[in-house]
Amino acid sequence: MPVVAAIVCFSAAVCSPESVIVIDGDTIVVQGEHIRILGINAPELSKAKCRDETVRGLRARSRLMDLMQDGNVVVERGEGRDRFDRYRRTLAHVSVDGVDVGETLMREGLARRWVQRYVKMEEPWCQSNVDAALKAWN
Repeated sequence: MPVVAAIVCFSAAVCSPESVIVIDGDTIVVQGEHIRILGINAPELSKAKCRDETVRGLRARSRLMDLMQDGNVVVERGEGRDRFDRYRRTLAHVSVDGVDVGETLMREGLARRWVQRYVKMEEPWCQSNVDAALKAWN
């Protein structure tokens, strides 16, 4: 898995240099803690349904690696139902120098908004017009 060096803050007062493992476009590992970026879903790498999804998944992971190196990484853990996902990953908003990483990935077409329940919409990654499909999601 790709690893980047970053200054990671789990609270405003506690920041330290850390190795950040970037699993894919929406999951990182810091100090052994698997963190899923809250509110987004990036294309799959291991279970991609088409070549375009794999390509976008690789681009999303690469972009997330770049973002992690751009400044101080702040991890704000979710609360209540938003503390963990079904795989027991910590759900968290992640920002770099005050810029929300999830919003950046969505704006750049490398992630879509995550929803609790699907509303009969296909994942956008393998559709003929990915950009139009993403607009419907986001």
